[in-house]
Amino acid sequence: MIFLSNVKIQYLPYVVIGIISTVLMIIYNVSDWANINDSLWVFERTHIKNGELWRLITGHFLHTNVYHFVMNIIGLVLLCLLHGEYASTRTFAFNVVILCVATSIAIYFFSENIIWYVGLSGILHGIFAWGVIIDIKLKRKSGYILLVGLIIKLFDEQFLESSTFMANLIEANVAVDAHLYGAVAGLILGLFHLKHIQRHDTQ
Repeated sequence: MIFLSNVKIQYLPYVVIGIISTVLMIIYNVSDWANINDSLWVFERTHIKNGELWRLITGHFLHTNVYHFVMNIIGLVLLCLLHGEYASTRTFAFNVVILCVATSIAIYFFSENIIWYVGLSGILHGIFAWGVIIDIKLKRKSGYILLVGLIIKLFDEQFLESSTFMANLIEANVAVDAHLYGAVAGLILGLFHLKHIQRHDTQ
């Protein structure tokens, strides 16, 4: 794994995610080629239980409708501008795969009420949390502010349930548990990377 703190923004991995999500959005949400409800790629509990484990990853790149897609792409762009210089393409790809699997496994075991799930938002929360840890390591005050903001957002979603507007917009219940699991996985990933860097520096 490679950690980069003094390099230019790594646009490529964000662009790749955007392209994958855009192609799937066109196929399932814009055209008449396929129905997302019948997709082989969505997170669907019964199919995962039957061994279709790829859904643990692929479900995160699909969206319920165009609004859902646009909101997540905006989030992706903002994350690229905010923390895009922190990871090489290889590290970013590693992070995304781990976040996809960790978030999906957490949903599977701890949120049994979620039978069907799509969307990048859980992963975006994880990428954001990872970047916040790096911010704090670099002694950027903004890191603490962003961390507090993340905690407030997660608390609001878990206990105040003020996500009705978004649910109406994306035509589905907002899977706030995915946001929580993604953020926790991202924080753990960030701490893991820092430990890896510190061990490397002492060798």
